[in-house]
Amino acid sequence: YGEVFSFQVGSWKVVQAGTPEAIKEILISKSADYAGRPPFYSFLVETLDIAFGIYCSAWKLHRKLFSTCLRQYVSNVPLLESCVGEQAKKLLKFLECQKEQPFDPSDILMTSIADVICAITFGKYFGSWHKDFKTFLKLTNKSFGDTELNDQLFLLDLFYFTRYFPFSAYKENQADFDTVLGIIRRVLEEGKAHYDTSKQVDNLMMGLLKARSEAEHENEEEKKALLSDDYLIGSLYDMMAAGYETTAATLKWSIVYLVNYPDVQTTIQAELTKVVGPNRMPSINDRPHLPYTQAVIMETLRLGNVADQSIPHYTLCDTTLTGYRIPKDTV
Repeated sequence: YGEVFSFQVGSWKVVQAGTPEAIKEILISKSADYAGRPPFYSFLVETLDIAFGIYCSAWKLHRKLFSTCLRQYVSNVPLLESCVGEQAKKLLKFLECQKEQPFDPSDILMTSIADVICAITFGKYFGSWHKDFKTFLKLTNKSFGDTELNDQLFLLDLFYFTRYFPFSAYKENQADFDTVLGIIRRVLEEGKAHYDTSKQVDNLMMGLLKARSEAEHENEEEKKALLSDDYLIGSLYDMMAAGYETTAATLKWSIVYLVNYPDVQTTIQAELTKVVGPNRMPSINDRPHLPYTQAVIMETLRLGNVADQSIPHYTLCDTTLTGYRIPKDTV
């Protein structure tokens, strides 16, 4: 249909950008024009997080706090490596126990990755035995993988009048989301009870609490946002859901390709043996010396269906895209 094309879907005017130049224009050079999120019915339960939140000064402030905390934490390489390394050892032990018998790695991959994200986000591991942890994984997997539920939500999004139909999707989605947020709220309350400003920040949640306590309140809207736990809970949910799902998908796709291209697997193993050796785990410092392994990871991200589309944007004013006029309120 072309590099940039438009169509009408239900109640919405939709424009699809299909070139790097158009995408850069949306995300970078005219990001403020395209910074909104469409008022889809399924988004209404997620208005206080960063991914689906309403674009305003409070949202910008929380995004700034979140990005700052994430950069500071990710820059702590030894701490990050310890989180990943501990779960990697457990994963290797599980794989060795399979004794070359066929098995589905999905569950163990998802559990291991989710526990790494928990350690980065909350500063502790939960383990597959933890009731809240299992509930979180179950509902998160459902939100991404329940085709029937997502099809009904898609109808509600495109045809707003269908909210009056006897669909169970929205209530079900709302109940699941409330349960997930309730789990995060309990962890946050526990973290606040043990929060000590004199201790070094070693997880994202504590970083957000510290940033919130130190930030200057410039106006009432920002003050309300800073004092609200709802914004923090939404940010923590974004970190958990997005980090967990995309990483799990990437690893599963990498297994698919390595199984089908054993020569690539052999070359990766040879490079790791040469650079890392058999007596230690790989570290981030090894990255510049592992060009072939890096190339395989990048190719997996390119070929695998990890994230085929971004979260939809919404024009906040009349604007243009590669010279074409794009009216306000366009998805």
